[in-house]
Formats: sequence, structure tokens, C-alpha cells
Amino acid sequence: MRKQLLNMQTGQAIVEFEGKNTLIHNKFLEQEMRTLGIMVPHGLRGIYHGKDCILLDDPDFQQAFQEIYYLTSMNPSQFRWADSQS
Repeated sequence: MRKQLLNMQTGQAIVEFEGKNTLIHNKFLEQEMRTLGIMVPHGLRGIYHGKDCILLDDPDFQQAFQEIYYLTSMNPSQFRWADSQS
């Protein structure tokens, strides 16, 4: 099963999760996730093994992207998650 974050205006996938693999189609977002990562709020650090930042290659990245970055940094009327078979 593959999970995709879609841009609702264009229908294009921005991010795809397939198993442990993450593919980011937006090069700016990919670079941001590789270098800056996702800042974990203090109250959630216990869920993320005490980490204050999660980078793209971290095993917790997919969870942090869905639970922190998507919910706090993306407009849910413009971007939506979809599951697909592949």
C-alpha cells in the first residue's frame, strides 16, 4: 500500500510513503526535510524518542511528517492524504 499527499488543485503527488521508503516530489520541500527537518514540539518528544528534530532519513520521519509537519504547516483544504495500491 502506498500513501500519497496530493495537491488538490493539480492532483499531483507531493509526497509518497511506500513501506519505509519516502519520496518527496517537491525539490524545495525535499531539501528542507534533509537539512532542517521537522521540529518536534517539547511535549511530543517522548513519542519521538526524545528527539527535537526529525530529518528525512530518520526512521520516525513518516510519522513526524504526518503528525506534526502536515498538521501544522500545510493547508488541509489544498493538500490531502490518499491511499493507493501499487
